[in-house]
Amino acid sequence: MLKKKYPKLKDSIKAQETSAAATLIAVIVLLVIFYLLFIPPSFRDQILEGNGTEMGTGTTASNETIMKASPGTLSKISAEEIEHNIPSITLISKKDSKVLEKESSLQVKSSIFGMKTATMDLELEDAENTDNVLITFLDKRMKGNLMVKINGEEIYNKEITKENPDPVTVKKKLLITGNNVIEFMVAKPGWMFWRVNRHNLENVQVTGEVKDISQQMSRNIFVVSATEKSNVKRAIIRFTPECTTGKVGKLNALINQHSIYYSLPDCGGRVAIEFASDIIREGENTIVFDSEQGNYLIDLVRITSELKEVIQPAYYFEIEDKDMSNVRSGNYDIEIKITFTEGKDQKAGMLNINGRETSISQTERTYTKNINDYIIEGNNAIKITPETTLEIISLEVVKG
Repeated sequence: MLKKKYPKLKDSIKAQETSAAATLIAVIVLLVIFYLLFIPPSFRDQILEGNGTEMGTGTTASNETIMKASPGTLSKISAEEIEHNIPSITLISKKDSKVLEKESSLQVKSSIFGMKTATMDLELEDAENTDNVLITFLDKRMKGNLMVKINGEEIYNKEITKENPDPVTVKKKLLITGNNVIEFMVAKPGWMFWRVNRHNLENVQVTGEVKDISQQMSRNIFVVSATEKSNVKRAIIRFTPECTTGKVGKLNALINQHSIYYSLPDCGGRVAIEFASDIIREGENTIVFDSEQGNYLIDLVRITSELKEVIQPAYYFEIEDKDMSNVRSGNYDIEIKITFTEGKDQKAGMLNINGRETSISQTERTYTKNINDYIIEGNNAIKITPETTLEIISLEVVKG
């Protein structure tokens, strides 16, 4: 009889356990509902929307970047113009008369039985800067017209009547840099077939004036900051060329390979030339002076950038309604983070956020500031006004 009652007892215990578990679950659900009803609405929205907020910490699970920019180099400019001074420059251009090639003797002849010619190789390092090329010789035996060619072009065809004839002029346009071939030959006897035309040339020389251009050009560098480059209105170069009138050629001035002046200057007079401001670039700029001929002293060289009103760039970011609510509720903060380049130099300036200013003054590479009190709902603006040159890698606004 007792054995038959055990199953009913077990069923009763299971029913009681199930009822207790259901009651516990109902109590937990009611507690959660009351918790959600009484916590701040912004915090309740974060929990229900699953935005990653960790309850009880008041911060986001990850630092979300709202805005990121790379300002680069910011420089303080208080003057209306910036002047770059270039050291004095000396340009020297000289010509030296040289024997370019020579042969002790050459023989040419022509008869009914054939022709004998002679050649010379003339090697030129720089044909462009080689002038007044002449061929001279003594003619010990002269019969028939002597003909001379250079690089296949005839430059002389005359009967020689004296032992020391006039020099043969070589036109500059026929010369090339490298090897030039000079040919000597004598005209054929023609109908006087029994004759032998010949020339015995001695002390054959090729002379010319070679210009030394190694000191004819000068190159200098000046540096332009990003702030100057972005605010330059007019660019002017000024210099004084000291030279001897009538003994110099045209003077050429180039900035970043752009010719800004090419003229025969008034020796001793002040030159002032305005040039296109977009020729100037941020960072290193090159200025080159070069003369066609003669000697120059280029003195008091100044490159001036006349500036428009310097306006530092603004950086914008948006604060949404729910973010503003979270900041006011203390759930998380809005911070600005500035990363400078390496270096322990003083970094100083003013940070303007929506018209409110705070200062930067440090040597550390990273600057961080809580800007909860500076931000507004909607569009926000940041400006940085440097007191020292600031090399900024990144500017960030983050939720954290």
